[in-house]
Amino acid sequence: MGRRARCRRLQQQQQQRRRPEGTEDGAEGAGKRHDAGWEGGYPEIVKENKLFEHYYQELKIVPEGEWDQFMEALREPLPATLRITGYKSHAKEILHCLKNKYFKELEDLEVDGQKVEVPQPLSWYPEELAWHTNLSRKILRKSPQLEKFHQFLVSETESGNISRQEAVSMIPPLLLNAQPHHKRDLSLQMMWTTSAAICLFIRPKG
Repeated sequence: MGRRARCRRLQQQQQQRRRPEGTEDGAEGAGKRHDAGWEGGYPEIVKENKLFEHYYQELKIVPEGEWDQFMEALREPLPATLRITGYKSHAKEILHCLKNKYFKELEDLEVDGQKVEVPQPLSWYPEELAWHTNLSRKILRKSPQLEKFHQFLVSETESGNISRQEAVSMIPPLLLNAQPHHKRDLSLQMMWTTSAAICLFIRPKG
């Protein structure tokens, strides 16, 4: 099966997962599913807290002339990052589909007058299996041009093929460098650490 055929198959599987058995397009309840971390629907976050500001001002760890710059930096949203959690050939299918279909569709795209940044791979993560973008959940949700990409992310996250995860949390599994002869107590590890370590251990070769 060629890569284009695999990409189409992934899209068909995605459509089937979005349409529960016994429901029709637009039927009540057909669109109700776990948001998988890509949906919005959350109240707007108020990025002001007087007690927080007072606490750090009293500590005097930030020079007075840099206070406004410090607060602006704290209010900047983190890039959205995703990790492909599939394994072996399946991970490569997901990666190929993202790079050669969905990412290409984002080139030269503007939303509300703002140019959409095409997702870029995290240079330090192996096999291009981790990516980051400036696309917020709000933009993904409200933009008709991004609807297919949004649906793909939600569907593949629900299926366990993609994980929405902060870049900093991908570092510990890399440093762990698990090998076949290692023994590791996983009972105290976060689930994402275990999952990422396993994916790195069985990631595609070559």
